[in-house]
Amino acid sequence: MHYNMVSTLGSGVCGGSVYVLNLREPLTFSCNSLDLNRRINKVTSVDCTIWTADTNCNSIKAAIGTNFGVSLINLETGRSSMVYPSKSDVLSLQFDLSGNILLCGTRKGAIVAIDVRQRQPKCFEVSARTSASKIQCPHKKTRRNLNSSNAVFMSSAVCSVVALQSDEQYFFGSSMNGSIKLFDRRFLNRDVQSYEGHMNSHSHIQLGVDPSETFVLSGGEDSFVRIWSIKTSELIFEENASNCIFSTVSWPHYGDFSYGYDQFLNNGDSLYKSTCSWGVWLGSREGLHYMRGT
Repeated sequence: MHYNMVSTLGSGVCGGSVYVLNLREPLTFSCNSLDLNRRINKVTSVDCTIWTADTNCNSIKAAIGTNFGVSLINLETGRSSMVYPSKSDVLSLQFDLSGNILLCGTRKGAIVAIDVRQRQPKCFEVSARTSASKIQCPHKKTRRNLNSSNAVFMSSAVCSVVALQSDEQYFFGSSMNGSIKLFDRRFLNRDVQSYEGHMNSHSHIQLGVDPSETFVLSGGEDSFVRIWSIKTSELIFEENASNCIFSTVSWPHYGDFSYGYDQFLNNGDSLYKSTCSWGVWLGSREGLHYMRGT
């Protein structure tokens, strides 16, 4: 994988945008604006706020969550369609492993499972990404009734959803009142597990699950980093790592050089074995951090 999708939030003056960034060569802090412009390509822009975005397993299609709902974008052609109109901001979303099911978390606390293979309304289209035409979002928000067959409800705005790769039926939801729960799509009337100790009241904080799907990690508004056992829901790690809020998490994958070349030489693919320390990237407004533990 040599490309990455980047989306911008937008503001009260202009909407958000979706870009594709060429990562065939690593970015450096000395990278000038001209070089960066050659490596980043705008796919499209919208006249609304982009709260979240994700790509499917083959990175051909992207989903964006906005204040009008969810749109599906073909990253090769730039064509787009609305797949889930919503009156509530879609703050978090993620494709499952198949790329057919999209989990969407809303400001009103709903997590909705959408099958993107179903025929969708032709709300709008855009031209090829080279022209970066602007998507016109509908001004009237379409009402859609949610029911227990395709949605689960949390007690506050859903700021993160994470689908497990080992079993597509299970997914995590995290809300802005500090609640973290594990759900089963076959039994949406109740949660499977609850994870206690997370601190959040209003922040857009993401959850992170390690590649072995043993742990779930989150930063908190109290600047603590916490890790829970997925199986037992036990809080197994808690540390005040910095004075900032870590809002994004990225666990390195097996054989991934992104967690540091020296760590790769020392540990290689054994990074997640019980005898070795773990490492994870954490993002905040203050910058990017790398954290290790045992």
